[in-house]
Amino acid sequence: MTKTNSTRIVKASLWMTISFALSKVAQLISQIILARLLSPKDFGIWAMVLIVSNFSILFRDVAIAQVLVQRGLDDKKIVNTVYSLGVNISIGLFLVQAIAGFPLSHFFGVSIVFPLTVLSAAVFLIGAGAGSHTAVMQRQMKFTQLAICDSVASFARVGGAITCAVMGGGVWSFAVGELAMGLADNLLKQSFSGYRFTYRFRLDPSAVKEVRKFIAGILGSKFAVQINTNSDNLIIGRTLGTQALGYYNLAYQLAMMPVYALSQVNRVVFAALSQKDNAGQKVFLAKVLELYAVLSAPIYGVGLAIAPWVIPLVFGSEWVETVRLFQIVLIFAYTRGFMSILGTTLLALDKPLKIAIIDWVLVPVSISSYLFGANLAGIQGVAIAVALVMGVGATIWFLFATCRAAGWNLGLLIQPILLPTVAMSIGLMLIFAIPFPESLRPFLQLVILILIYGTTLSIFSKGRIPTMLINLIKISMNKSNK
Repeated sequence: MTKTNSTRIVKASLWMTISFALSKVAQLISQIILARLLSPKDFGIWAMVLIVSNFSILFRDVAIAQVLVQRGLDDKKIVNTVYSLGVNISIGLFLVQAIAGFPLSHFFGVSIVFPLTVLSAAVFLIGAGAGSHTAVMQRQMKFTQLAICDSVASFARVGGAITCAVMGGGVWSFAVGELAMGLADNLLKQSFSGYRFTYRFRLDPSAVKEVRKFIAGILGSKFAVQINTNSDNLIIGRTLGTQALGYYNLAYQLAMMPVYALSQVNRVVFAALSQKDNAGQKVFLAKVLELYAVLSAPIYGVGLAIAPWVIPLVFGSEWVETVRLFQIVLIFAYTRGFMSILGTTLLALDKPLKIAIIDWVLVPVSISSYLFGANLAGIQGVAIAVALVMGVGATIWFLFATCRAAGWNLGLLIQPILLPTVAMSIGLMLIFAIPFPESLRPFLQLVILILIYGTTLSIFSKGRIPTMLINLIKISMNKSNK
């Protein structure tokens, strides 16, 4: 990787990270306000809607359009076919989600779920075609513009949801926020991409044939992922009720915030990997895995340490049940980041069907573990199953599968993530074992945790990791000054 490419990648990643941080700060403020205005039951009802809406979102045109990032924009026939297919699928997803809301409402025995699902499905009509514009901007490395689009869209969602809640909209506030975000997102991306697609209802058969394996692999993987990541909500909502699901959903959303940030940076990773040869991809992947581990381990460690006093303080005493759930799900969230990077790598290697196989193998394991956890220990049992099976276990499975598919040595991918993970684990065990004075506990735990983590990394990497971080900061600052 040349210095110019490194600088460009670092700057693009920085833009996406800053954009995500701003968006999530706004969303966090929104969650706090909504938690005060709405009830845990409202959050639980919306979590029921998310079971089908999140399922549908994974199949929207932004997933299909990834083929344009991987293959480029030179073949206009393929480009327009992918765009047209994305629009057609968006229309289909609206109809499917609207219809699916009826049996979903009967499954849970909550009638409002049906109209709420129909309204939220309108986001597919509003956002049809946005995925192809996103892919164009990714391929052309227009990540500054993408960051602006994402930030404005996120603030539109926050503004729409809070405004509706203040006006007494109740649980409908969530859907209003989603529609506001979809509208802002599509309008901005059409403007920034500057690309003019040609829509045809009837697709070119030869173009479809050329990209069908890639798209089928993506859709197959998305389908399996959604089963794996939503079965927990389905089981909790059905067996333990809306309030329990409300607690779990808030814990899950908070724990997954850094992973959602990584999904933004993964756009840069995918675009960069797609334009490298096998040797370059291998070196680049090792660096990305290490950087993610080094930066995310302290984020999750600090989150786990401060959760017992921050969550009740910020969200209110009625949400104290969320604390332990949040701490458990953090394990899953941390490992999910590695899986996301490895999945992106397989896409860049043109192995989408391999990803689908990997994900489908996990489906029966995840569902059975969720059921076992719910019967054994209720909500916490499900959270533990998510952490151990879909977190630690699935990450190991992804590492083996990726190395086998790419023909790489397993140690190449394990080594970069091992030291940061072990260093943070040691720090967490020590701060929870030391009997700090109660009044100073939060402050002393954080200070000692960061000191242990930083010292361990510096010593065992022989100063390499601190030097790497300093160089990345310098590259980013030099680029910003030019």
